[in-house]
Amino acid sequence: MFFLSAFVLLFTACETPVDMDIPRAETITVAFASQSYNDTLQVYIARTQHIYDTTRYRGCDSTAEAFVIHNGTQVPLRYNGNRFVAEGLSAQPGDTVALQVIGAEGGHTIAQTLIPESTIAHSIEITPSALLIEDVYYSKVQLSFDDPSGETNYYEFSLTVTQIKDDSASSFGYHYFRSFDPIMVNEDIMQYEPITMLFSDAMFNGSQVSIPMYYSLFFITETLQKVIVVSELRSVTREHYNYFKSLYKFMYNESGIWSGMTLPFSVNGNIENGAGLFSLFTSTRDTVVYDFR
Repeated sequence: MFFLSAFVLLFTACETPVDMDIPRAETITVAFASQSYNDTLQVYIARTQHIYDTTRYRGCDSTAEAFVIHNGTQVPLRYNGNRFVAEGLSAQPGDTVALQVIGAEGGHTIAQTLIPESTIAHSIEITPSALLIEDVYYSKVQLSFDDPSGETNYYEFSLTVTQIKDDSASSFGYHYFRSFDPIMVNEDIMQYEPITMLFSDAMFNGSQVSIPMYYSLFFITETLQKVIVVSELRSVTREHYNYFKSLYKFMYNESGIWSGMTLPFSVNGNIENGAGLFSLFTSTRDTVVYDFR
């Protein structure tokens, strides 16, 4: 009788219903712009939705009004059917550029960014097939540049890999970064499978630095004709650095069988009275072409 009572209690004690009241949150403007300062400025604007809102997401919010402010001049952004575009904006490294968005609900969202000074990589060496582990080819990238002294500088290094299988078709090869250099290990992003390498000069401020990195490609060698690798070293803002580091952590934790079981965290941005990122960066690029024909 004791065990029967305990058994019944065990399977009935957790049946008490719990009512949860999820309040309807107000709409928040989301703005995003992260690009090279000398490209035509394009800002993506959206609005948040409630968890119970079943309305299909419709992309950029064309009903918003957006302006950029530079050197005391306010320039309206024009909606081109996909983004808000600033025409006639001419900014330089060291300039401050502000963004103002007036959403459909009348709320004002603002952001400000300082264009970083350019840092030129004096060496980007790519060595194909530097490692071979379980039939997966790893290529090595050795990035070298001189870091300006003074305040903390922030960087982002990216690779764009294009695979050409025949004369009329091309595809981007999947790749992911790895680095065992103390500078990258100190950033604590390797575990989140970053799409780009983000790091600061906290460990080498004002000196020359050389950082080895590795990336992996997955392709069918029998049909491959060319591989085009475009590398880019960006001098970014602190807000850009923090935003993408937190974004990679979020992307890594949002999928898998344990989705929803981790502690919540937010993606860091610099949008006031809203969410998202507004930043401009300077960059230098280098292109390497491997022709297998």
